[in-house]
Amino acid sequence: MLGCARLLDVVSTLFFRTLSQGLQAFAPVAVACVWCSQVGRRRSRTLIARAAWLAALITVPASWWFQRSATRALDEAALASVALTIAIACAAAVVRAGDRPRPTTSVGPSGIAALAVVAATIVIVVRQTIEIGSVLEAAAFELRSRDATAVILAGAAIAGAIAWTWTRVGRALSPESVATVSMSFAIVFVCELVVYTGHEWAEARMLPWSDAVHGATEAYGPDGMYGVHFSDLLILVPIAAVAWTHARRHFEAFKARAPRRLVAGSLVAFCSVFMGLQHTDAPPLPPMQAASAAAIGAALSRPHVLFRDTAPGPGFGRLAIAPLDDLAARLTTTASCQRVSFAAGRGLCLHVERGLLNTYSAVPLSDHLKPGTAIKLQGLPSRTRIAPDGRVGAITVFVVGDDYAAEFSTRTTIVDLSSGDEIGELEQFGTWKNGQRFRATDFNFWGVTFARDGTTFYASLRTAGMKYLVRGELALRKLSVVRENAECPSLSPDNRLLAYKKRVGPSPDSWRIHVLDLASNVERVLDGETRYVDDQVEWLDQAHVLYAIPRRTTSIADVWVLPVDGSAPAKLFLPEAESPIVVR
Repeated sequence: MLGCARLLDVVSTLFFRTLSQGLQAFAPVAVACVWCSQVGRRRSRTLIARAAWLAALITVPASWWFQRSATRALDEAALASVALTIAIACAAAVVRAGDRPRPTTSVGPSGIAALAVVAATIVIVVRQTIEIGSVLEAAAFELRSRDATAVILAGAAIAGAIAWTWTRVGRALSPESVATVSMSFAIVFVCELVVYTGHEWAEARMLPWSDAVHGATEAYGPDGMYGVHFSDLLILVPIAAVAWTHARRHFEAFKARAPRRLVAGSLVAFCSVFMGLQHTDAPPLPPMQAASAAAIGAALSRPHVLFRDTAPGPGFGRLAIAPLDDLAARLTTTASCQRVSFAAGRGLCLHVERGLLNTYSAVPLSDHLKPGTAIKLQGLPSRTRIAPDGRVGAITVFVVGDDYAAEFSTRTTIVDLSSGDEIGELEQFGTWKNGQRFRATDFNFWGVTFARDGTTFYASLRTAGMKYLVRGELALRKLSVVRENAECPSLSPDNRLLAYKKRVGPSPDSWRIHVLDLASNVERVLDGETRYVDDQVEWLDQAHVLYAIPRRTTSIADVWVLPVDGSAPAKLFLPEAESPIVVR
């Protein structure tokens, strides 16, 4: 199972992604209905409202088609372009009406115009609801995740409630306020669609330098960590515009009535109070007591294990170290890591900076665990591994909505640790299966493990609901399918055995540890561990593997050790820890 903190990150990302899609679908309909009522286009308002209900019915078959489309990226780009055209046309109509729209006596649009209004409404709504419907189908039926299903429904319901609230509040506002809201909303919506449309066409590889454009705009696309919050501006900017208009009107009236000295005195008093507050010294938070540099250096000079501390308290989530010959003498550093990897004097710490909008990064570590220049990540950190020679590393992140064929989607990148440059995403590599080129739009890779030569690696691939173990050749940028139903592989120190988790039941987290002998291609389950393990194991030595199992209903996890020959059951190795990495 996911730890509580990581689960919260994933659930919140899924919620905001659904809320963003819902606002893009429902808010334009609500704003258009209120604006049409104010300018007297009641026939158009009725058509828009009825078309929105029709779009809800169309969503069901459209979602089914969209999830199974072989050209999804191109479909999204085309729909975004049509939506942008519609938004520009509507924004032009609002601007022409001006700040003080006057009701018209028009009897309503002609037959062709009415059909255009209906079609435009359906495109705006269905373009977003099919994506919500696709991920809802995957969460409810494919993965049977109650939490994910509830989060998706909640996000869509809140977006619908916000849109419905505007249709009621808008009736009580003046025509000038409605015009301000409609104009500011239209401008923001057009700007949002411009960014999204460019990103989608780049993702469909239909623009010059598509890879460069796609990479540059990824964080601001509809699934990016910033782009997913662009839809918040559809609500915040109109509210701010109306508030500013009213504040300016009242301030002008106040200046006309109030003596100038009163105004000046009030400003002076405000500035004095503000400056005083700025210089108020708040008591600092007590610093976390990290181990001394000398103690850490002494531990690093011996065979040791690096791990993420999950003990409650100020050290939770910090990078920690424990000598292998004295695991109780654990030391905590000041670095905060979600996952960690280390080899040949180089390390990677996947970090989450929590705030109003979480940011994610991969921080290189030196042989003394000194942080280097952070590498910006585009999603929630999931896995990381470094090649035994320390030259390259792999980083996997969760990217919700990158492909809605599953509840979560992943992106795995290979980086050059000497320069920090990106070598490439695994989705850009050529994939082969049974001697034939293997292609699909819903490829997701994760769980990389490197061989001793530094160029051969193994990873997991998911496509069309199936999981595969793939063997990669970094120099050739080539991946080959090895076998089915194997996730998060990990090579033994001598590269003869490959351990991985394998699904053995219908539950989304029903995984057991298996080991594959690469020479004989014989697979066997490790019977010493009967619990479900959702982790990428680490080899303690040639005969034992380490892995983390979270305690239920808490954020605490423990590291367990298991012999691969089945000679003994699993034993507790390191309490209140996860993401173990053995360094000798």
